[in-house]
Amino acid sequence: MRPLLVSLLLLSASVAGATEARDFVIGGQIISFADTGATPVSWTSCEAACDDGDSRRAQWFSEADGALRWVVPGSTQATELLHSMEYAFTVNELPDATEIKLRSRLSFDDVAVNIVYRVSHSDHTVAVSYTAPVKLKLQLATGAALVPEQLPGFGAIYSTVRAANFFDGDQDYLVPDAEQPELTAQVSAEAWFGVRNRYWLWYMQPAVAAAATVSLPQANRPVATLEVPDAGLVLYAGPTELGALRAGSPELSGVLFAAIWDWLRALSFGLMYLLQWLYGLVGNYGFAIILLSLSVKILMYPLTTIADRWQSQVNAITSSMKPKLDEIKRQYKGEEAHNKVLEVYKEHKVTPFYTLRSLFGFLIQIPVFIAAFDMLAENFVLGGASFLWVADLAKPDHVFALPFALPFFGGWVNLLPFLMTALTILSAIVQEEADLTPDLMRQQRIKLFLMAGAFFLLFYTFPAGMVLYWTANNLFHLLKILPARLRAPRQAG
Repeated sequence: MRPLLVSLLLLSASVAGATEARDFVIGGQIISFADTGATPVSWTSCEAACDDGDSRRAQWFSEADGALRWVVPGSTQATELLHSMEYAFTVNELPDATEIKLRSRLSFDDVAVNIVYRVSHSDHTVAVSYTAPVKLKLQLATGAALVPEQLPGFGAIYSTVRAANFFDGDQDYLVPDAEQPELTAQVSAEAWFGVRNRYWLWYMQPAVAAAATVSLPQANRPVATLEVPDAGLVLYAGPTELGALRAGSPELSGVLFAAIWDWLRALSFGLMYLLQWLYGLVGNYGFAIILLSLSVKILMYPLTTIADRWQSQVNAITSSMKPKLDEIKRQYKGEEAHNKVLEVYKEHKVTPFYTLRSLFGFLIQIPVFIAAFDMLAENFVLGGASFLWVADLAKPDHVFALPFALPFFGGWVNLLPFLMTALTILSAIVQEEADLTPDLMRQQRIKLFLMAGAFFLLFYTFPAGMVLYWTANNLFHLLKILPARLRAPRQAG
């Protein structure tokens, strides 16, 4: 048998020049081939059927930017020659898929290179297989079109394109750096490996365990390479939308909310179903998010009522003990002061940990907060959804551009974070706690002001849908406490 490289060199001499690309629009994929080369020259995935002009889409690579390539291990020259060969096309229409077969026009050593792409009609999967004299790898280098808008500040976490190895609900991101410019991973037959951004996924599942590598030649431009076994692989190229993921493969739904615990994931899915139901009622995702915030408050009302009662009890005890504790602080030091404080606690029949009861209201909100924000951050349907002045709920609500870019905040004024913060500050001013002394009430307001500032910094560059949810939450809290404040002067009179 002649060496593969010599055979390819002989073949390359007889290859004709490239002609027009062949474009295939199949289900949720648009794939283009040239006469030369064993892989498509461009690939775009659509939210639904690509013949629907309104369907959202993502371009994985194009002829001028990025690539999908078969790689001959250990031989760059052989790889280049493999992609310079001319191929004959055969297209077979099957009941559930379109099969695109590529066969090298000339064979060597009685072996032709055959590559098959079987593109599903009903979901976003493509089965890939080949026969060749050597083992091959499939390499994806994503194009710039896949890189989301780069958000400043903490919003940058939603602007990344990363490679990952996904197995049994765990998504292990592979991020090369200066110390490790190339990372390796072992991908089992039950695992998926590939590249994703916030809303789009290109994951490959080998028929048997295979080795994978990831490099990062440019920021947000990972290059993912996977050994392709003789039995081939299945790839999913499509949106991170629950129905599409499940249609591709049931376990792929695990990529949603994969960063949180299973019980929180269940809560996120519940909130996602509730949001979709509310959207069916009002027909707008912005109003649906506001109603979602209200629904969560109503559902949590029994628990928050208990938390409010416990908070009032803690406030009453704290206020009654404060004069004595202040006096002890002025007159005693060290161990003597500590003993005096314990006597005050004993007198009021509480332990030094009695204030922990006031944390209940905060603690019961944390899981819901995390679940809601993960759901709103990863919910595909919010991409491109508008609301009032917000053009896209998946991005910050840019109101107008600044003549310059501020560090951390960027070059836009976002209105929703200001509304959210104003409502928090207004609630802190309006809220009165009858059980608190003026000094304690002032301290509580200062804490609320600091919290408002912290949330402003955190949320300023976050997607508008997430900020809208918390703004609505603050509005409903204000409406809850406002009637009591308005009644207070009349009661005092």
